[in-house]
Amino acid sequence: MTKELDVSGLEELACELAASVKPGDRYFLSGLLGAGKSTFARAFIRYLGVEGAIPSPTFIMDSVYSIRESGLVVHHIDLYRLEGHREEMQMLGFEEILDSEAVVLIEWPERMEDYRERRGCTISISNGVTPNSRRVKVEWNLAGH
Repeated sequence: MTKELDVSGLEELACELAASVKPGDRYFLSGLLGAGKSTFARAFIRYLGVEGAIPSPTFIMDSVYSIRESGLVVHHIDLYRLEGHREEMQMLGFEEILDSEAVVLIEWPERMEDYRERRGCTISISNGVTPNSRRVKVEWNLAGH
């Protein structure tokens, strides 16, 4: 599915996906700098019940949220500063997180060697027709690991 969305539409899409989230779900957020990956992640996480600031994890790489109402644990991971080799992912504990029942949102999944082979939802965000719009493509891989 591909849609042309403004910022509020991108946030609405994030909320729609968050409404049906289950333990172990993976969301791979792909796009250039400033495309809207963090905007999507913030709306998704806020929908789940997190209040207050939801910073981009660019420098800390992994922000973790425990959602009291649902019992979900959500990892918001940013791989921008990594090369993404499997050894690097293992050393930082990301492979263990991806094998857990946590909900995981990953910005810059292209830095992972095998993200296209993993089970989950890829949200690709690119520039839209107007400066304030984004073209958003949602693809599900239900067969990966």
